[in-house]
Amino acid sequence: MKKYYSRKLKLLKLKRLNLGSIRKSVRKAFFPSRFKNKKVEELQQLVSQNDSNIEYWYLGGLLSDFINIIKNFNEKDVEYFFKTIHLWNSYHLVVIADKLLENNVKANVKYDFGIVYCKIFCLYEKFDSYFLIDNLEIAVTMYYSKLDVNILLDLTTKVQLLFEYKQISKQQFDYNLSFINKLQNEL
Repeated sequence: MKKYYSRKLKLLKLKRLNLGSIRKSVRKAFFPSRFKNKKVEELQQLVSQNDSNIEYWYLGGLLSDFINIIKNFNEKDVEYFFKTIHLWNSYHLVVIADKLLENNVKANVKYDFGIVYCKIFCLYEKFDSYFLIDNLEIAVTMYYSKLDVNILLDLTTKVQLLFEYKQISKQQFDYNLSFINKLQNEL
């Protein structure tokens, strides 16, 4: 009898979890997050509607649309983006970070998106950002980013956290720490 109730309780918990995730999905589908910043809203719509075919973004197509949205980003737009980053799907943040590394994007934007890449890396889910670390140096050098002390501290903390939880190798850890130290020495 006890096993029966135990199984029943587990099934009820699973149903509640499934109902909760279904409610959340339905709410997101019918009432998507709205941003008060037009550029951020357009970026979110572009990325969320085209996230399944990101390898086919090209100049004259979706990559051009992406560039047209972000090419006039300014400090206020970026601040708002990070203020509302918790509303973004984590995969969409990876898409944005990936597209920021395109040479065509760099050639057409004014803002220092190397800093944006670094902040996405630091704010991205606790232990899943290990795949963003390989392009960290590329993003910073590509945009000639001037990182401040706070970002450098955040980067150091994130790299140490990834190493501590065995998400990156000792070689990646050492390499990125030396890169961050070099940036810090340039301040």
